[in-house]
Amino acid sequence: MKKLLLPFFVSVLSVMSSCSNDSINEETEKTVAQSYDVYIAGRENSKACYWKNNIKTDLTGGENLMPLEIKEENNNVYVTASMGVTPTSFKSVHYFWKNGTKTEIKQYLGISSGAQNDITAFAVNNGDLYFAGYVENLSPANPNQRYELCYWKNGVKTMLYQSQFIPSAEGLFINGSDVYVSALIADNNQNVDRGYFKNTTFNSLGQPNYVFNFAKNNTGLHILFQKNAKYYSKNITANTETFIGNYALTLPFYGKIASYESSNDLYTTYYNQGNNYFKNNSIVSTGFSSLPFIQDLFVLDNNVYMIKYSTANNTYFGKVFINGVETQSINGTLNGTVNYTSTFNSIYVVAN
Repeated sequence: MKKLLLPFFVSVLSVMSSCSNDSINEETEKTVAQSYDVYIAGRENSKACYWKNNIKTDLTGGENLMPLEIKEENNNVYVTASMGVTPTSFKSVHYFWKNGTKTEIKQYLGISSGAQNDITAFAVNNGDLYFAGYVENLSPANPNQRYELCYWKNGVKTMLYQSQFIPSAEGLFINGSDVYVSALIADNNQNVDRGYFKNTTFNSLGQPNYVFNFAKNNTGLHILFQKNAKYYSKNITANTETFIGNYALTLPFYGKIASYESSNDLYTTYYNQGNNYFKNNSIVSTGFSSLPFIQDLFVLDNNVYMIKYSTANNTYFGKVFINGVETQSINGTLNGTVNYTSTFNSIYVVAN
């Protein structure tokens, strides 16, 4: 299978830098002499699919489904999908594929027909599949235990929290033998808190407004949260909190933090809507592209992989960039009121 070789981009970036220094920042000038497999999940002609190094694979039974995440581990490719109509409007996992085999999430997790549920987080670790979210208990012994926040490992449920009010899971990370789930919970007096579970123990983050995902680097395991219109990360390992930057957008639902285990750096973006991103607590411009929004961001070995998009004039324009250099593009038309026929939704990268 074809590999994407970053040395190719060195010459391209050199030409671009000589023509317009304003369009390339320090992040877009970094490359390393190594090959990578770049996976993009999305849809084309209203059918879920993914691309590996620009080569497309259609997903069986993917008609009118919206991919959410793509991951690769040990040559196995995993894609989750929603029945939501846009790449930004829904997070609920309704289906997943492993190497092209489609599975309905309710069936896989043993969720009863008619039970309200929202499965919103996914992880894979050493071949084990993890999901997290809430499910309704249709016959609770106590009405105060109607909604259950849980995670599932290979379809086996672990209870995290029970309440008469609906909880939610945001992020899911496997760190050694420990399972971390970032979550919103509400007790039976409607007191709301946000934080994370380490296995089955809840840790409050001190009443943030939103809590997001996890990222691990060589300084520890970090969780992203938003409080008072500002981004913060907490190093769970060191028990330290760091201010990242101001949160300019009014609907902070999709924050994302990213890193990799040999790095000291953390990268933060407003997933699905932000037009720039933070490296640690410094704003990095994405002026290399006129497309206004970052759909997804992935970092590996000092390289920044990014999907940017626009929805101008009822048309979706999406592009993939590696260190600011365009490598792939797609256009989709509006089908109905909010459904675009072709989109890029998620990016994942593996070094070879």
